[in-house]
Amino acid sequence: MMPPVKPERLAGFDVARALAILGMIGVHFMLVMSDGMSAESWSDGLLVALDGRPAATFVILAGIGVTLMGGRGGGPDPVAESRRLDRSLYRRGGFLLGCGFLNLTYWEGDILRVYGVSLLLMPWLRRRSARVLGWVGAGFVLAFPALMVCWNYDRNWDWATITYHHLWTPSGLVRNLFYDGFRSVFPWTGLLIFGVWLGRLDWAVPTVARRVAGWGLGLAAGSWLVSAGLLAIFHTNPQPGLDSTTAKALFGLQSLPPLPLYLLHDVGCALLVIGAAVLAVRHWPRAWPLTALAATGRMAFTWYLAHLILGLGGVILLGWLRTSHFRALLTAFGFFGMAVSVSVAWRKRFSHGPMEYVLRRIG
Repeated sequence: MMPPVKPERLAGFDVARALAILGMIGVHFMLVMSDGMSAESWSDGLLVALDGRPAATFVILAGIGVTLMGGRGGGPDPVAESRRLDRSLYRRGGFLLGCGFLNLTYWEGDILRVYGVSLLLMPWLRRRSARVLGWVGAGFVLAFPALMVCWNYDRNWDWATITYHHLWTPSGLVRNLFYDGFRSVFPWTGLLIFGVWLGRLDWAVPTVARRVAGWGLGLAAGSWLVSAGLLAIFHTNPQPGLDSTTAKALFGLQSLPPLPLYLLHDVGCALLVIGAAVLAVRHWPRAWPLTALAATGRMAFTWYLAHLILGLGGVILLGWLRTSHFRALLTAFGFFGMAVSVSVAWRKRFSHGPMEYVLRRIG
């Protein structure tokens, strides 16, 4: 039997990671298995609701993890411990960047490269004040619309098929990583920096998780209302040079392009999930569903790669394509259920997942 989840902040974050993994698995299975099939009203709404939100939660949790790494110090030589952490961040950043480029050959929506670049910046950023983190994080977010003014965002995209062209060229690799990829350094590193700040909160205080969840609900609902209101205004009062497609790109809540209003909605959803997960673990520390989800979340890196290589690779080899969204979603839940079962069994014998072990050995 799994040991109960301790009512501490780490367990709640692990549950949130598992929920983020579940969201990514659901979206990716539906997109791949139902490619070319007509969307149904319920599934189209689900894909819109999840568009980029699980990834944003995952990125913010990665930032929280950076802060928690720094909190493991306290040895006799704080300076040496700090230098050791810097080396660890550099090594992990380089490793994730390399893994991301390998993953990119298989999955164009790779997010590991963003993690890699972000971790390479962390030895400097983690020492900064909350104000500096806020300015730098906002800079990454606001730099994206500034780049859109300078460079054509649509240049490499075929929006009819959601295909990115010229990826494996020098300019394409740089643009895709930093600017116009599915997940790019500008602006997504800003969310990871926000996670670093979020990890500095005293999550042992019960009111912190409630406030985070409340702020998340407010941000998610408020940004949705602003988006819906602006789209309604431009729909009823179209402006010259601003057709419905352009208005949706500027004021909608879709992940491409990732403009500030969309990211604000993502942050709100992530805060709601993280705060609720921490509260749930605090109130039901021995609940089996939470212990199972926490075990899965502790293997999040492993399951991120496994659902792309084994999960999606498996359905492609089996020919489970051009199926309904309902069957794709059932398959996704089946894969996640398998992941939870394996994680529970794995945690009985090992402290870390396979890829988590590799990452710890590297740094």
